[in-house]
Amino acid sequence: MPAYSYAPLPGELDALVGMGMNRVKLAIAVALAEHGGRLSTPELVAALGEGVAGTTIARNLNELEDHGYVTGDVPRDERRRRRTHWTLNHETIHADLRALIQATTPSAESPPGSD
Repeated sequence: MPAYSYAPLPGELDALVGMGMNRVKLAIAVALAEHGGRLSTPELVAALGEGVAGTTIARNLNELEDHGYVTGDVPRDERRRRRTHWTLNHETIHADLRALIQATTPSAESPPGSD
């Protein structure tokens, strides 16, 4: 089993670890945004095309949900054989990305050449 690093991060950036910044999670967020912020699982599978397996989409949706980036309208333990509609929580994504921008923007007090 691989050992994972727990490099120190400012607390406000920890949520972005859940986003994972992988292609599937990003594609899910973009597809939801392009379709009004809400799609059912089958609609999302269709929006992402044949290149992504439904099981991969479901796994990534669960991870996004764990971190508050999407919300399913059916409780997780009741989803088997039930259509779930997913809502993009763009406020959460935007807040976390703003925190990343703020944490990675050099301050005015930084000495020249310290970037």
